[in-house]
Amino acid sequence: MEGLRYTARYFEEIVAGIFMVLMSITTFSNVVARYIFNSPIQWAEEFSRYAFIWLVFMGAVICTKVKRHIIIDTLVVFMPARVKAAFQLIVGVLVIGLMLVMVYYGWVLIGSATQPTSTLKVPQYVVYLCVPLSALLILVRSFEDIKENLRMLAGGQAR
Repeated sequence: MEGLRYTARYFEEIVAGIFMVLMSITTFSNVVARYIFNSPIQWAEEFSRYAFIWLVFMGAVICTKVKRHIIIDTLVVFMPARVKAAFQLIVGVLVIGLMLVMVYYGWVLIGSATQPTSTLKVPQYVVYLCVPLSALLILVRSFEDIKENLRMLAGGQAR
């Protein structure tokens, strides 16, 4: 049960870490095969590209989770705590709207991706699944932020 809780808590980090390791190993192996054995691995470049795409989308979820996205906070820094919470609440609602659009069009993209990839012969929808999945995970994290900002607006303390 503890392992399941750990996996749920760190799902994004686990997926991103797996893709980072696999991408690094594949790229390194391809460089060695190409320049030492003069025989490149045919599927390595394509796999590394798709692993990087997954890594970027999971990285966006991680940044949302730990609140480390790049922001322009020139005005926000000088706002009182409750005004800042109201401002962040509005931003959270806008993020939720954008993620709902990404989930919808991500599923549309998956539905239209019927061809296999050129070298790996993996269905394209496996690659594109990162779009709605990451948007869903960002939605979950955004709802947590909105709950925290609502608590702050109600007069409670933020965590």
